[in-house]
Amino acid sequence: MKLLKFSTGNGKLKNRLIFNIPAGYACPHAGVCKTMADRATGKIMDLPQFTGTQADEYRCFAAMAETRPTVREAHWHNWDLLREVMHTGSDQAMSLSSLIDLSLMVQPEKDLVRVHEAGDFWTEQYMRAWFMVAASRPHQKFYAYTKSLGMWLNLKDIIPPNFYLTASQGGTLDYLIPKYPEVFQRVAYVVYTEEEAQERGLSVDHDDSHCLGDKPFALLVHGSQRAGSAAMKALTQRKKEGKFVGYGKSNHK
Repeated sequence: MKLLKFSTGNGKLKNRLIFNIPAGYACPHAGVCKTMADRATGKIMDLPQFTGTQADEYRCFAAMAETRPTVREAHWHNWDLLREVMHTGSDQAMSLSSLIDLSLMVQPEKDLVRVHEAGDFWTEQYMRAWFMVAASRPHQKFYAYTKSLGMWLNLKDIIPPNFYLTASQGGTLDYLIPKYPEVFQRVAYVVYTEEEAQERGLSVDHDDSHCLGDKPFALLVHGSQRAGSAAMKALTQRKKEGKFVGYGKSNHK
């Protein structure tokens, strides 16, 4: 039986399982960050969408990893398998949750599971499936950034206590964040500089620890940004000043 693929860490994060599907393709509400790597060639396509958001543009951090064939293959393997399995029974959420749970059973035991470093919840039944998996695994903490805020709103009453969702500002449904502050308490804002975060009263998160809290926070633009963009100019300036520009092995938590 084919199972889903997980990774166990990267330059920013370790000591957790990380699950991915293709960036951009599986992000129905991606906005200013919408970036996709061609499935065959890995060529990056920048397709920022400004509908419904006032956020600054930046290139999706995760999409850049998909320029590497092995990474791209793993992400597409997962999405292909999920879409295949969801049509095998009358209950899509149950079919998906069964696959996810079986796939987790063969992974090394980790306290934390990050759902989607790349990709997002692309259907409500898929989001429901992850909630079902988390509910059946109370010994683990699951967390995810998401721009699928409408799905979150619809399913808010069934989110298990060990699943932590963070609203990722910069998507086409940003208008829901101030409309439902009691639901979207944990919000991540991507900023160009540490000074911008300070001006907005936001703490900068470097290790996903803020994803388990209950307050808004900031993420610094990093990685490879589009040439000539404001994000790239900010990175260039930070590099000149000897400030943070990205994550490497020395940045492990």
